[in-house]
Order: sequence, then C-alpha cells, then structure tokens
Amino acid sequence: MTMNEEFQDHEDEAVEWAPPSSGQETVSVEELEKLTQALEQKQQEAAEAQDRYLRTYADFENYRKRMQRDTADFRKYANEQLASELLSVVDHLGLALKHADDSPQNAQGLREGVELVHRQFRDVLEKAGVKLFASHGQPFDPAQHNAVMQVETTDLPENTVAQVMQEGYLYHDKVLRHAKVAVAKRPAASADGAENNE
Repeated sequence: MTMNEEFQDHEDEAVEWAPPSSGQETVSVEELEKLTQALEQKQQEAAEAQDRYLRTYADFENYRKRMQRDTADFRKYANEQLASELLSVVDHLGLALKHADDSPQNAQGLREGVELVHRQFRDVLEKAGVKLFASHGQPFDPAQHNAVMQVETTDLPENTVAQVMQEGYLYHDKVLRHAKVAVAKRPAASADGAENNE
C-alpha cells in the first residue's frame, strides 16, 4: 500500500468518525433564547429582592437609631414631671422662710408653713411612686428595717419596732430606703429580782 492510499484510508476514517454521544441533547436556537430570557428574568428578580433587602435593612437601621435616641430622651426627661412638681414645693418653702424673716416672733406661722410644705412634698413623692411605709409597732422585718439599737420595754412584744429614727420608703413595690429603727426586747432581769428568786 502506498502512502497515498494509506492517507486516503485515514481520511475516510476521519469523515466517518463522530464524537461519542455523552447523553446530552442538542439545544435549538429557540430553546436557547427561552433559557436566556428565563435567566435574565431570574437575574432581575434577584436584583429586585436584593434591593428590597437593602431597603428593609436601611429601614431597620433607622428604626434602631431612632429607638436609641428615643430611649436616651426618655431617660433624660423621665423625671421632668417630678421636677416640675418639686418646684412648687421649693416655692412654698421659700415663702415660709420669707414669712419667718418678716415676723421672727411668729413661730406658729412658720411651723404651719413648713408643715404645709412637708405635706405637699410627701404628696409629690407619692405621685412619683415613693411611699412611706409604717414601721412603729410593726414586727421587725430585715427586708424593710435596719435595726440600729435595741430598747428594753414591756409595752411592745419582743422583736417589734419600738422607735423609728429615720422613716423608710418604698418606690412602687421596692424598698427605696430602709427605715432605721430601734427594736423592742424584754428587759433583763434586775439583780434584785434574781436574788429574790433564790
């Protein structure tokens, strides 16, 4: 076989040869255009979803900042009403002192003025949630009372508040300040009483 004949045989083989099918179908131009349009539509939907996400995120960030600002303002001005009501108490106290200066011998007028201010001040505190709690004659309660001394007495049961040195206050249901109290205890038996018993 000549070289030309051999080359011709190989050329025939090349024409007959086709790549093996890999199980993939060929796609027509129309199908390719449909797939391209579907891809473009999905890309547009994804872009719109990302835009909605970014807008929602920005809205949330603005809301968070607004809430922080509102919370700071609330803390700053929470006691504005209380401060406003305390101003009238200060005014009345000033009037009571002025009245004392105008007539130093009129102690009764000064006392009445100070009592009025004291009562008004307690009313303002009550409106703000600060309440005085009763202690005298009550059983000693370490959650509300701070015992500073014991008093021997037969007038009150043992471990009862016999004397209040400083009033205690509640802020709503929480103890704002413990009352400083003297607690009753039984008198110690006197030396004479002990000798008589023997």
